[in-house]
Amino acid sequence: MIKAAVPQVGVIIANYNNGSYVGQAIRSVATQTFRNLSVVVVDNCSTDASDVLIRETLSRLGDERFKYVRNDCNRGQAGAMRTGLVRLDGAPFVCLLDSDDYLYADFIARHVEAHLNTDFPVALSYCDSHIVDGAGGLLAGTAWWFDSQQGPDSCRRIDPLRVPQLDCQSGEMNFARSGAVRLNTTWTPHQASNSMTSMMLRRAFVDLVLTPSDEELKLYVDYYLSTFAALLTGTVSLADALYAYRMHGANSHSSEAVLGGQYNSSRRQWEPIRNSVWRLVLRALEDGRGRVEQSFGVHKVEQATTLVRLALRTDASGWRSRLQRLLLSA
Repeated sequence: MIKAAVPQVGVIIANYNNGSYVGQAIRSVATQTFRNLSVVVVDNCSTDASDVLIRETLSRLGDERFKYVRNDCNRGQAGAMRTGLVRLDGAPFVCLLDSDDYLYADFIARHVEAHLNTDFPVALSYCDSHIVDGAGGLLAGTAWWFDSQQGPDSCRRIDPLRVPQLDCQSGEMNFARSGAVRLNTTWTPHQASNSMTSMMLRRAFVDLVLTPSDEELKLYVDYYLSTFAALLTGTVSLADALYAYRMHGANSHSSEAVLGGQYNSSRRQWEPIRNSVWRLVLRALEDGRGRVEQSFGVHKVEQATTLVRLALRTDASGWRSRLQRLLLSA
């Protein structure tokens, strides 16, 4: 066995008016099995009792790894992330936990293992999640869009290991862990990862590509960063649900009910949102071409730029044929 010093991981807990949930989010980080953490709780000028609740929770914890910053206005998801990044202690890996979600105890340890695989280093890892309601009751054992390309098969057997065991005496669910990890080396317009909380990123990568303003990325930082990572480095997905994604009825995006099937998690139309994020990625590639090319090479940046442009002007049915022609002419 090789013994090596584990890297420090920075965690940013971003909160806005989630006073009912932020305490659990903070405690879920404090109880991680992985201990080498630097944590910043960022409140985006909440108008509920969040500030008091955050201070009380941190005071009870008495954990020196935690810092607290309250923004003087709501800077959105990207702004909260930037506030936290400035105050992290040089951690090479970083996570952004939405304060209405919470992590399971081995979330960070499993992500660190995935990042430090001996196959291929990537900028981003992400995992599956359980979907819970405001009280923490389970609504779904997976996010259906997790690691998806075209959706589920029309008919298939469900592995018994994917069905949880219910302890009726304790009321607890036991979900078996598969430990499966997959390397994804290509990007397509159809793929999905998971929410912001599902991810661990390399800090240097975030510093390089997180160039849009706070106003432009009040939401959907997860989709922006996962698209960029898939285009330039590839990603690693962990098949197990390592956190709980809460749909409590007042989410900024996931405002729909869990109806089963390939449900829409939001009442908003996804295509305009998706295209606006792709345009931000394209602009960042073009405006930062010199810096990004220095890191990834001219060919990789040209390929990424071409793929995003192609996606913006091609519907889903025409993507594959146009991509094939593109690759044949390269």
